[in-house]
Amino acid sequence: MQASLFEIFKIFFLIGTQLLGGGYVIVPLLKKYIVEERQWLTEDELVDYYAMSQCIPGIIAGNIAICSGYKARKTLGAIMAILGIITPSFFSILILAHIITGIVDYPIVKNAFWGIRVSVIVLILITIKDIWAKSVNSKFTYFMFFLILTALMILPVSPTLIIIISAILALIHYKAAGGKDD
Repeated sequence: MQASLFEIFKIFFLIGTQLLGGGYVIVPLLKKYIVEERQWLTEDELVDYYAMSQCIPGIIAGNIAICSGYKARKTLGAIMAILGIITPSFFSILILAHIITGIVDYPIVKNAFWGIRVSVIVLILITIKDIWAKSVNSKFTYFMFFLILTALMILPVSPTLIIIISAILALIHYKAAGGKDD
């Protein structure tokens, strides 16, 4: 059954209301609402969209929403997904901008933000676990992981350059392996 445009907006609006902490937090939410409950995407597609969303300009959550909405209902699905994901943030920012300036120094507010940061760290760790299981699963991918980690920690290179070099090395490996994944 094809997803309705309203349902796409509604689901991404719901995800947008729970999206504290940036793009890393969206993966567990998408996995629950879009992969497990509605089967609009597979887990592999979700991981692919997430990886692609990090490599292109823009907000990760917005990029994933566009890809997911497009998969569900093409261009109109992409439009509804991006509108759904950004609407809660837009209205929250408008409201909070008026409120926050007067209360930011209260201890209870500082403690609330501390709690939010901790929950975001947990969601990021869950995302890393899910992506690790799907992405680092062969000798070559382990080699690439440690090569990239070492390069980013030691060398003063741009992450963009690392992504480009990684893609080239993966293509060379794929060709050398006779077009087979390992």
